[in-house]
This record gives sequence, structure tokens and C-alpha cells, in this order.
Amino acid sequence: GQVVRNLCQSQVDKPVDEYWPRVIISYATGPRHGLDGEGCGLGMQYLQIVVRQLERAGIQCFSGLHVAGGNNWRIYFEKLQKADVMLAIMSPAFFQSGPCFEEQVEARRHGLKVIPLLFQLEEDGFPPGCMGSQKWVEDYEGRQKKSEVAHDTLASFRVHFNVDELKLNSEPAPPGTMLDFGLLDKL
Repeated sequence: GQVVRNLCQSQVDKPVDEYWPRVIISYATGPRHGLDGEGCGLGMQYLQIVVRQLERAGIQCFSGLHVAGGNNWRIYFEKLQKADVMLAIMSPAFFQSGPCFEEQVEARRHGLKVIPLLFQLEEDGFPPGCMGSQKWVEDYEGRQKKSEVAHDTLASFRVHFNVDELKLNSEPAPPGTMLDFGLLDKL
């Protein structure tokens, strides 16, 4: 995990309050029980892949991991307000994360273009969010229910309250993932 943090933090080439990249990344860490240390998971690996691809293309970006220790990660929301594009790294953990839902709502509230990148399917091969989006629905029903932006966020990711068959809005469409088709080169 520290390798990914170091990579991200090394990209911030000026004081963080002066660093305003146009691309922001939303991801969920997604720790695997018995495999990952605290605060680490597959989501960090997916983030590292995207950050490296953007770096190769000369595109600056920002995620919560770009925030150095001692700073509050919520500075992310300040960066989000001035960004143009959000890359959403979609995995099962993404749809189980309250902060990811909040990030998506704020991205829509501030008019960012959101590009959902599918990196991981559920263990049963179904698209993420199909069954594991309960956290997003709970957050919507709790804090955000009166927000049209929150409702639109659920709808844009095809997260519904009762899902028989989910067709995920992502690149690529399930059952493919960004890792299968060489799409990272086109990022």
C-alpha cells in the first residue's frame, strides 16, 4: 500500500493547496479478508494502474492517496470542485463505499464528466453494484433522499432498489473489464 501512496504523493509537485489537476479519481480500497493489510486492497492496485497510465500520457490527476500524511483526505472534495473529469474505478467495493457514493454525488453536483471504468466483477461474475450497492441505497435513503443529484447518481450507475437484471453503465460493458481488453492504452 505504501508503494501506491508514495507514487501518488510524488506526483503532487507543489504544495497540495496549489495543486489543481483537471482529472480526479474515485476508487474504493476494497481490502480482502486475510490477504490485505489495514487500509490496503485491490482498489489501490487498480488506482495505481490508472495513475501510471495517466502519468505516461502527461496527465495530472488526484485521489485520496495523493494527500500526504498529516493532511485531511477530504481536501479531495476541494480538488473535485475544480476538476473537469472524474474517473470512477468500479469494483464491488466501490458500490459498498459510502464515501464513493458521496464523491459521485459531488461530481455530478459540480458538473464533472464521470467516466466509469469497470475493473472487477462480483465473485459470481455479475457486474458490481448488482447486489452490493446496498450501502449507496442506504446513504441515499438516509442523508441524500431529497437530493435530485443523489437520485441521478444512483440512476447513472444503474443502481436500483429492486434489481432483477442489471445492465451496468461502464467502459467496457460487463462481463469485460479494463484489465481484459487493452483499454488502458486508450485511457
